[in-house]
Amino acid sequence: MSLPDLDPVIRAVSAASRVAHRAAAERADLADLLKDDRSPVTVADLAVQVAITAALRAAGVPYADRIVGEEGADSLDAGGTIMIDQLLRLSGDALTAAGLADAAPTNEAALRELLDAAGLDPVAEGRSTFWCLDPIDGTKGFLRGQQFAIALGLVEGPDPIVGLLGCPHLPLASSDDYGAADPLGSIYLGVMGEGAFAGDSTAAGRADLAPISVSAAPPEGRIRVCLSYEKAHGDQDRTSAALEATGASTTPIRIDSQCKYAMVGSGRADLYLRLAREGYREKSWDHAGGCAVVRAAGGIVESATGEPLRIDGRWVDAPGGIVVRTPAVKVP
Repeated sequence: MSLPDLDPVIRAVSAASRVAHRAAAERADLADLLKDDRSPVTVADLAVQVAITAALRAAGVPYADRIVGEEGADSLDAGGTIMIDQLLRLSGDALTAAGLADAAPTNEAALRELLDAAGLDPVAEGRSTFWCLDPIDGTKGFLRGQQFAIALGLVEGPDPIVGLLGCPHLPLASSDDYGAADPLGSIYLGVMGEGAFAGDSTAAGRADLAPISVSAAPPEGRIRVCLSYEKAHGDQDRTSAALEATGASTTPIRIDSQCKYAMVGSGRADLYLRLAREGYREKSWDHAGGCAVVRAAGGIVESATGEPLRIDGRWVDAPGGIVVRTPAVKVP
């Protein structure tokens, strides 16, 4: 397929990242609630989803009429007037920063329409190409003031072909403390067949991004591992056994969100394991954007059984969990 102009998409994710960075600093004053699955959602999650959906539409980006997104308008029912007012302000700030102030929603009805536009079910509706968005991936990291990501992917068939990760707290360079919030943050772009690129969160287009790639080999033979901050996200026994089998000897870097994909794609980690608990099925918005970044950077994203990760509408087809690695790292 012919790819759309990605500069408006980069501007939207960068602007949303900057607003999310500010929102994280003000998080104690922002409305939040628990969804039915007991996972948290904040006004920042909703504002980023509204802003990016509106930005893609306003810029005429293909496939933006309906997207696969994590959040829905039902969150507004429990959030009340305070959440709606904060949502209008934050989404408006992000769209203004992206140069699209005229696209900002001005009332609750407009917010609901934009949030419900993310309810696409590609399988049921027969769509093979679609955008997939996690507005704040790692909401618990956001609430702790640590790592989180704005993750957007363009999926064609079963494959993510474009990925953008806005990482408001992740430094562009290596760090001794990834738990701290970087003052500028970073953004990552992966385009299959063209490569992967990164820059800081002021990026306004591809010209502001520099090429990145996965590491050719672990430094001094020591495999650098990323794992989820929340241990409940995976099967810890299987993860420990897999790490032992690979010979990984370094202390894992535990951070939230698809920032772990950014770490592998930019050469700062060699392996990320997310080995699922029995019966758990991964959601597409949690992996589509990051998968495209790592693959475009020369890395491998596969299931625990060694098959390429595939997107199946709102779900991920990855039996046993997900392995993200460089070609130099083998997981038995």
